[in-house]
Amino acid sequence: MWLALVAVTLTAGAVVLWSVTMFASSDGGRARLPGTAPTSPTTTPTTVESLAEPRAETPVVPPVSARQVLAAAERAADPGISLGMAVLDVNTGELAVGRGGEQEFMSASLSKLIVAVDVLDRHRAEGRRLDPADLDLVNRALSGSDDNAMNALWGKHDGAGAIGRVASRLGLTAYLPPDSAETWGDTVVTATDLVAIYRHVLRDMAPQDRAVIVGALATASGLAADGFGQRYGLLHEGASQQHYAKQAWVPYAPAGYLLHSAGVAHDARTGHAYAIALLSIQSYTDEQTARDRLSTIAAAAMARLTS
Repeated sequence: MWLALVAVTLTAGAVVLWSVTMFASSDGGRARLPGTAPTSPTTTPTTVESLAEPRAETPVVPPVSARQVLAAAERAADPGISLGMAVLDVNTGELAVGRGGEQEFMSASLSKLIVAVDVLDRHRAEGRRLDPADLDLVNRALSGSDDNAMNALWGKHDGAGAIGRVASRLGLTAYLPPDSAETWGDTVVTATDLVAIYRHVLRDMAPQDRAVIVGALATASGLAADGFGQRYGLLHEGASQQHYAKQAWVPYAPAGYLLHSAGVAHDARTGHAYAIALLSIQSYTDEQTARDRLSTIAAAAMARLTS
């Protein structure tokens, strides 16, 4: 609607007429001079985004503590067997030492991991290229737990000295007894030794050397070179990049088994890696029972990383 306001002014005897035009519009009916643009509205326009519900933040999953993983394993453990257990959160360094964690056990094939670490560490420290033949021996000793490959490494790379060198560098208690026949299976280790070795592999070794160790363990064969089944303990569902281990076994008098499983399990939700060592002496039992017992303990520990 247009409204005209007329004013009369007397100036020097003359009558002067002037007018102001008002325009009623959607801008609130404010007065403006003809030819000027309307003022912008003061309210914020409604958009699709402004009508949307506020986005909920993705909940952050706190890392599981090493103590919680160990507690789950201990609850599942048969009280009638001799156990050595330890769990280490490799990311934070939190160490949980459980039942028999400092107890000494004969290593059997776990010594293959120690010698492999020494071979790789020494070639790196001395600036030597890793011999393809040695690489093959390491892969066979770890993946298939091949005793012949380990015998070759032991003889070629001062395996008896390797145990002492790795123990000294990493602060382990592992040793080869002085009355030993200097065979690699006589090496004495603890559960805390094994988790410390895996921390070294994952945190300290050169990426190329770490890949050799992890790659061999993550592709561990279902049957070892001697025909013993490796699917028990931490490998009860097989090996992968998310969970891998070195297994060890030997008949143990009287009428039982020395059975070990020591490796790494990852929590995919948080990215944390947990080194888990399960060492056991199981007397008066058959092979399958011994395997099942260690698998039950491992399954409980690993389930804590997915629940």
